[in-house]
Amino acid sequence: MTLAITLLSCLPCLPCLVVASADAGRATTERSRFEAYLGDHDVPTAAELRALGKAPDKTLMALSSDPHAEGLVRARATAGLRFFPTPEVQTFLGKLIQKNAKATDATDRLIVRRAALALGWMVVADAPDTLALLFDNDDVEVRVDAAIGLGLTRSESATGYLRRRLAVESAPRVREQIERQLRAMGQPTTQPEKATPPKKETPMRSGW
Repeated sequence: MTLAITLLSCLPCLPCLVVASADAGRATTERSRFEAYLGDHDVPTAAELRALGKAPDKTLMALSSDPHAEGLVRARATAGLRFFPTPEVQTFLGKLIQKNAKATDATDRLIVRRAALALGWMVVADAPDTLALLFDNDDVEVRVDAAIGLGLTRSESATGYLRRRLAVESAPRVREQIERQLRAMGQPTTQPEKATPPKKETPMRSGW
């Protein structure tokens, strides 16, 4: 009798368990679809990503931050986030770049490069401050994509970061990309020389 009462008391909870299980199953299936698709497609379109699931941005962020997922899939998931410029995605990309600005691991560097382009594409107000952190990375390719990301923002502050980096950058490929971005933004690649002030002449004393 007691067992029967216990079982009956659990019955109202069964629908909740069924719904939760179904949601978890859908999430797993959606993630699997994304993972398989990104494994075969280097540059998916926004329409293709939306067709894979109801919450593409959340699935892409989950894949991007999963250290157990394949590195190439994670990088492509990060790149795909550029199509979903929500505040949540912008914050995610910003934190990812801040965390891995000086990354030394090859996979982390690839992911942060894709994050730089995605964030620059979104033209977020404070994006230049975040993207400029990547100029401290030892890898030339990371610095090249930092320059491209800054150029995509088309902002005045990005111009300042590009000019300051150009003054100290030694890698030819990075310098070339910085100059290219400055030209695309309608900016000169060199600072105008300041005119030399005229020398003050010492007045001559007249003799007595």
